[in-house]
Amino acid sequence: MTGGRTTARQADLDVPPGTRLFLLAGEWRPEPGKPASRDTLVSVVAVRQPSRGLVLIHGHACNPHNPDCGRHHCWEAHVVVAAITANLVGAR
Repeated sequence: MTGGRTTARQADLDVPPGTRLFLLAGEWRPEPGKPASRDTLVSVVAVRQPSRGLVLIHGHACNPHNPDCGRHHCWEAHVVVAAITANLVGAR
């Protein structure tokens, strides 16, 4: 505790490459501060560490079951941590 404040380290998220995430509208942000207006299915390529309840994800939305765009990733967005957790525990 420092100066009356407590700091909590956010837990690391273990999201292996190839994991498919079903994200609902509002759970991901294609631009900072702008929630998406549609659902999407993404195949994860890389996940950054959480910051303020959001995680930057690189992935594929071109064909989440078998990405075929020929690029490292074709989808990038900030995603709500709770949405990722819901996918990982099988709630989606």
